Amino acid sequence: MSKIPYLIAKEDWNALAELKAVDPLIKVLDDLIENDQLWEADSGEIFGALGKIGDTKAVNFLIKCLQNEDDTVRTSAAQGLGSCNFSAITAVEREDTIKRAIEALIHTISDEEDTVREYVSDTLSGFGEKAVGPLISLIDKGVITDIPKNELTSYYPSDVLCSMVEALAYTESKNAVDTLIKVLHKSSFTVYNRKDKVLAEIKGWDLLKSQTTAARGLGLIGDKRAMEPLNKALELDIDVRLEAACSLGLMDDSNGIKILVTEYKAAKKTNRSRCKNLLEKIPPKKVGAVLENLELYDDAEEWYTSAGILDKAAEMRKKKADMGAAKVSQKIVHGDEVTKTEIKDSVLNRSNVGGGSSKMQELKELKGMFDSDFISKEEMEKMKKEILEK
Repeated sequence: MSKIPYLIAKEDWNALAELKAVDPLIKVLDDLIENDQLWEADSGEIFGALGKIGDTKAVNFLIKCLQNEDDTVRTSAAQGLGSCNFSAITAVEREDTIKRAIEALIHTISDEEDTVREYVSDTLSGFGEKAVGPLISLIDKGVITDIPKNELTSYYPSDVLCSMVEALAYTESKNAVDTLIKVLHKSSFTVYNRKDKVLAEIKGWDLLKSQTTAARGLGLIGDKRAMEPLNKALELDIDVRLEAACSLGLMDDSNGIKILVTEYKAAKKTNRSRCKNLLEKIPPKKVGAVLENLELYDDAEEWYTSAGILDKAAEMRKKKADMGAAKVSQKIVHGDEVTKTEIKDSVLNRSNVGGGSSKMQELKELKGMFDSDFISKEEMEKMKKEILEK
């Protein structure tokens, strides 16, 4: 035990966790909290070390800290619960301990601080299937908050709902699909306090963040039941539309990818970046195939190259060359496709036709033929000489 004071002085929290020094770590945290000396930079590491021990007493302390008035303490407690080694708790106590942790986090997800809700949401999703039922019950009931009606802001309830939906979505559970679909297409949500008193309604613009999160979550889960609702969501606001298109793309719907590509090509700089980020979530071969079908060979080549699919990138360069050759053919002889010899003859003989192009124009067309791999360098030099000597 004499080693513990040394490790505390050294602030070696991970070593203390390995020693399962629950009481010393709790004492350190109690002292820091009481003396208002818990800095955000250190708190996550100390709380995390306590969580790693996997002890009921440690979990109870973290649950208690979720109710602390200090934002940093609540945030760090949520982090600590997220790193908890529940498997180290005896089987007899484990399920009850997990249940109490989830209940405490569910209560705290209505926190007025964004950072606290962010970590609570992330920790809840980490519980996976065990958190799905409680989250669905909460969302079906409405946004629960302890803040009195006269202190509610216009944005706060919608942010709380979004945190709940995010937690549910990132469990990636198929049991979450039906509720996420409801969120995607529901027109309003009622906000209650914990005494079942109606506080407000979330609708319109305030609901968009949750709908966008639901659309994203359905893509993560990948359940085909969501395809029809996601297609309907393509008629909603642009934020929801883009996430729905991405989710459809993840589920092998080429129409979703086409929508993202179209928005990417048409959008301004900000939305272009966003569309590109969404496209990068989809397997590159699927995106490349859509770009090919749209004959956007430059984009397809870039996409394949960045993904290391070099054979497809080379194929795109060949297609571009073929298109370039076709353009040269059409430019020189209007109408039917002609042979390579006929094209060369056409360029060389045009000055003999009344009203023919200037030598400069002929040289320009000649260069186009070379750039398109229609003629070799030697052929180009020979034809160039003949044009200049006319």
